[in-house]
Amino acid sequence: MASWTFFGWLRLAFGGLLVSGMAHAGATDTGTISATVGPLRNQNGTVACRLYTSSVGFPRTATGTITRYVKVANGSARCVFDKLAPGTYAVMVHHDENDNRKMDKNLLGMPLEGYGASNNRTYALSAPTWDESKFVVEAGKTRALAVALRY
Repeated sequence: MASWTFFGWLRLAFGGLLVSGMAHAGATDTGTISATVGPLRNQNGTVACRLYTSSVGFPRTATGTITRYVKVANGSARCVFDKLAPGTYAVMVHHDENDNRKMDKNLLGMPLEGYGASNNRTYALSAPTWDESKFVVEAGKTRALAVALRY
């Protein structure tokens, strides 16, 4: 009976290793985006980072996106998107200084708060395009971005 218990434990341990190995193998199939945003003009509010998976709605709507809100710390912020399928993405960021969860604009529709995009293509009078903002995330890799803001 003691030998059966030993082999039972051995089978259980071996089965656990197999399952653990399969879970680990699946984890390497995903990628991560780490976006450092800054420098910020002040310590107020939060930074909203919006991840787009396609050109649909980019950069103005939140349709089909993942949004992270992070606190400002030492003049910058860092947004992380993990467990992402390999593919093409773009990131838009916004320094929401008054924490109202929207981009404040003046009477002419110009942003009053800082904004930025992956690949740092921002303009005073127009929004960046998907083609100039997109980048690729590979399986098992972390894509580090440095996003500068336009105020």
